[in-house]
Amino acid sequence: AVQERQADVDALETMLAEVRELYNEKYPLDHVDAAGVEVGEDDDGLMWVEYEGQGLSAEQRLEKMLSEVKSLYNEKYPLDHVDADDQEVGADEDGLLWVKYSGRGAPVTQASLEEKLREVKSLYNKK
Repeated sequence: AVQERQADVDALETMLAEVRELYNEKYPLDHVDAAGVEVGEDDDGLMWVEYEGQGLSAEQRLEKMLSEVKSLYNEKYPLDHVDADDQEVGADEDGLLWVKYSGRGAPVTQASLEEKLREVKSLYNKK
């Protein structure tokens, strides 16, 4: 009888491990068995997850949020990257925003200007 009971307990533990694994696959941000994580339910039936640990400092949280905002800005305005090394962003006394680009572009030559002129004429003539 003891062996049968132990077999039943082992089978239940195996099924519980399978359910936990399926849950963790479906909800990857809520790992049930993660160290320092406790899952519970309050009196109203609302499920909650408590995380224990040091977490990020206030400065680290702000840097992370700033990085996320910069990333979203760069996605929305791909020609105006916030942290590009070759540009500086500022404002003058009147509040007018400006962008200063530095570095070396392609050298302007007579041939490159003539090529651009031919391209513009061609586009104009298609119209």
